[in-house]
This record gives sequence, structure tokens and C-alpha cells, in this order.
Amino acid sequence: MKPEVLCFGEPLAAFYSKDRRSLSKAGEFEMTWGGDTSNVALGISKLDHTSGYITKVGDDAFGEGFLNLWKSNGVDTTNVIIDSDRLTGMYFASFTGEKHEFIYRRKDAAASTYSVNDAIEVDFEGVRILHLSGVSQAISRQCLEASFVLMNRARENGVVISFDLNFRSKLWSSYLAKSVYMSVISEYADIVSLNDDEQEVLRIKGNPEDAANSILELGPKIVALRCGVKGAVIATRKKSVKGRAKKVEVADTVGAGDTFTASLLCCYLEDRDVEDSLQFALSAAALTCTKTGSTEGQPSKEQVNDFLGGNPVTQ
Repeated sequence: MKPEVLCFGEPLAAFYSKDRRSLSKAGEFEMTWGGDTSNVALGISKLDHTSGYITKVGDDAFGEGFLNLWKSNGVDTTNVIIDSDRLTGMYFASFTGEKHEFIYRRKDAAASTYSVNDAIEVDFEGVRILHLSGVSQAISRQCLEASFVLMNRARENGVVISFDLNFRSKLWSSYLAKSVYMSVISEYADIVSLNDDEQEVLRIKGNPEDAANSILELGPKIVALRCGVKGAVIATRKKSVKGRAKKVEVADTVGAGDTFTASLLCCYLEDRDVEDSLQFALSAAALTCTKTGSTEGQPSKEQVNDFLGGNPVTQ
């Protein structure tokens, strides 16, 4: 079966401090799996839609682990290239309950060598959405160029383009990021996801509703602006709605935004209205926060509907 959504980017093996102390004082670590667009691909599959991943992984234990993870969750790996010369990237994290600390080991990792020539070979037949992020672009010049090839090929094939800004200051400056983001938003993206910090990177002022509508004016059809514990706004050309974050016992917040985006894309595929899409995405994101790591807490559609309390949103 052809994937409905293809996600492009960087998978990262993740190691979490089990005692939630600073990484300089951490003792035991627990391994999990991360990478923003990989999280989205997994989230989509868990919500009963088909997804595939576009990347390179190393010919190592972590690369093999990712391939097993994706395949066991139904994520298509046709477009995953194994690089025998480079390693799969990783990061170390600690969450104190209030803030995160990260150390990345991603320089020259396999994913960063994904190229224009690789992008030309991707088959878009049957694909409905291409999803990528600012991280997908910022990890290397090669990936940045490849991202534009993928977006152009998606556009030529009538594929909807989803873009999550996901700004990382350690990867590039806000000035360069803004230039790339504005190009993607105005020329390519149909669906745009961002958080309130990234609103500042775009230099767009105003409350979340006004900011989302300002971004809509640049060209996209849907804009989702996440505001952490304050909730989120989804704006379309017909209407905009806002909703509060759902209350849960938080174990970790990493990956919540990726699950929100995965849920939004699933709702788009199912042609749900804006209000239902927002409530579904907020609920799925909240459930992700109940487990440590970016994928462990990702819910199924049934779990989200149960969480919604007897008012399920059906396909």
C-alpha cells in the first residue's frame, strides 16, 4: 500500500537521563527514538493512516533499530537509504519537570548527506501529503537543497505540502531561518505548523489568532499555531478557532508538537472540520506528554477518542 503521507528529515536515537538530573550529573540513561519528522510519520501510522519516511540512516545498530521501529509500526521504508560510511545521529536529554537539556551528536550523520540526487528518485505516486520541517532543512546544505527538490516534485504531482518551522538556534541563525521559512510558506506550503517562539522568528506580531491569519495571507490554506500550555489556534481561509491545552500528568513534553502535527494531517486526510481537528490534535498531544520520550506516549485513534470523553470524532 502506498503511503498517504511521506515525511522527510532526520531520525535521532535518544538517550534520556533516568534520574532527571543535569546531564553533567546524570547516572543511568534510557534509550528511545526521536527526530521530529520521524515522530510525525510514526504518529500518523498510530492514528490509522499510512505514512512513509525519506532519509538516510547509518549501517549501524541505531539505523537497524529505526528500520525495525518504522516497519513494526507500519511506516513505509522504501525511501530510507542505508549509508555504510556514516553513523545514525543521536542526542542526550534530561527533563527536570520544568525544562529540557539537550546534547546532540548529529554532525556528519547519515541523514545530513541526503542529496538532490536522492530526492529525484522518490516516487510520489499515490502520496497525498509531503511533510518536512525546518530541522529537515537546517542539518546541512545538501538537505536544504533536497527539500526544495522534494517540494517542487510534490507540487508537480499535486501533493499537498506540510511544513513545520521547528526552529533550532544551534542549527542556523534566526535571520537565515526566516528567509527560508518565508520562501517555503509563500511559495510551497499548504499546511503550516509553528509555535509562539517561531512566530517571533518570522517577526510577525499580534495575538495567536492574528498571527495565524497573517501567515494565511502569505499563501497557505491551513495554519496551526501552538502555544504550549495555553493551547493552540488553527486558522483556515474560512474560519479560525482556538482551544486550551488538555490537562494531563506530564512526564515529558518532547514530541507533543510532532504528535499535534501528525494529528492535524490525519484530520486533513479525513476532511474534518476545524473545531474537531483542533480538539483531536490537542488531545493527542496531551497524551504524548504522559510518557517519557517523543514516541512512547503517542496514542491510537481509539485512545484519543476515549480521552475526548464520549464525544469521539470518527472518520
